[in-house]
Amino acid sequence: MVRASQGLQVLLIVSVMLCVVLGVTLYLKIKTNDELTKAAVDANAAKQRADQATADKQRECDVLKKLIGYPERSTEEIQKQCDEDMKTYGNEKNEADKAGDKPLFDPTTLYYSRLLAGMNKVIQDRTDELIHARAEYAELHTKFLNREAAKDDTIKALTTNYDTLNVQIKGITEDFSSKQQATVDETNRMVQAVAKVKTDAARVQSEAVASTQAAQKAVQDKEKELREMAIKQNSVERKEMDVPSGEITWVSLPNKMVWINRGRADDLQRQTKFTVYSADSSSLAKAVKKGTVEVVRIEGDHMAQARILDDKLADPIMAGDKVFTPLWSPGQQNHFALAGIMNLDGDGRNQLSVVRGLINQNGGAVDCELDEQGHKQGQITSGTRFVVVGDAPDNRAPDFVKNNGEILRDAERYHVQILKLSDFKQQMGYQKSSSVEHFGSGPSPSDLNRGAGAARTSRPAPKTGAASDDSGK
Repeated sequence: MVRASQGLQVLLIVSVMLCVVLGVTLYLKIKTNDELTKAAVDANAAKQRADQATADKQRECDVLKKLIGYPERSTEEIQKQCDEDMKTYGNEKNEADKAGDKPLFDPTTLYYSRLLAGMNKVIQDRTDELIHARAEYAELHTKFLNREAAKDDTIKALTTNYDTLNVQIKGITEDFSSKQQATVDETNRMVQAVAKVKTDAARVQSEAVASTQAAQKAVQDKEKELREMAIKQNSVERKEMDVPSGEITWVSLPNKMVWINRGRADDLQRQTKFTVYSADSSSLAKAVKKGTVEVVRIEGDHMAQARILDDKLADPIMAGDKVFTPLWSPGQQNHFALAGIMNLDGDGRNQLSVVRGLINQNGGAVDCELDEQGHKQGQITSGTRFVVVGDAPDNRAPDFVKNNGEILRDAERYHVQILKLSDFKQQMGYQKSSSVEHFGSGPSPSDLNRGAGAARTSRPAPKTGAASDDSGK
């Protein structure tokens, strides 16, 4: 009985212990499930917050894409486009940098807002330069109008003097004709008197001789007076060598182009070559040549485009420099005479046709010359402005020497300006060519294309048309 009771107690104890173990295990299981459920809820809430943050960032990214103008592009495409934009628009050179190599923006800190601010500053600087240029144009235009008014007065005075000289010459010619006729009549009367009265022949003959000598002296005096008047007229109409033919108003060195203040109203022709001198030169006869330009296009009444044939890197051609050629003067045709051998290239050849061609192509005219055989062609007049003197002819060609001396004497008689062939070459910018001398050929398209990149940073070229016609002084 006791053993049965002990067995029940053991069984009871075991059952209680099993119940306790089972309860503890069930409690732990329920607690673990609760913690897992809470962790799952927290994870889901964190995921919702992360999804919300991602959506916010995506909306912010879409807004930024729309603001910069690329709403449909990917981030990689936008980054590539940004790099291209910075390379294209962010390489503006700083004009304050003398070397010209330093960019306006720091590439390491370059972004759109900074680029826009910098470009706005560049635009404002260019606007200020344009305002300053317009003010300078207005001032130059006023000076031009004043100079035009003064020129009109000078032309009017010269025209009046010319008309007066013509009237005087006409009067002298008529007086000479009447006296000549009177001499003829007197001679006839004396012949009749000799036939009629032989006894008075000696006296009548003496009177006739005296009258003839007086008439001849009167003719010589009138011829001298006519020469003096022609010299006076020539000196009035002739311009001094120190007066420039025009002025450079704008320069595009990358394109090797300049603009000058002469054009259609000045009777300027294409292919006219000018020698360039510094703007501060007080005397062109003593000034140092800076280069040579050739007219390639007439753009207005007082504007023409010219290409640079040669210049100096140390002393470049600039706006305001003076241009000169003896072959052309504004509004009038220059007349020339050619004396001696036109040995342009120093090789002994007589290049008369080349010199004549240069003068004719630049609007001038040749009044008198010695042909290849030394024969005199034409005549120097009071309207001849220059005598271009080449090499002296060989003494073994007497006709050449004689006719050459006659041209030089006529030049001295009419007080014509003497111009040495070397000075003529220097002032017209002639250069020796190994093949064919091309007059007036413009720049090739490749030359202009090579300068196009550099020209983008230059100021715009002068506008053609009516607005530019008054740009010259």
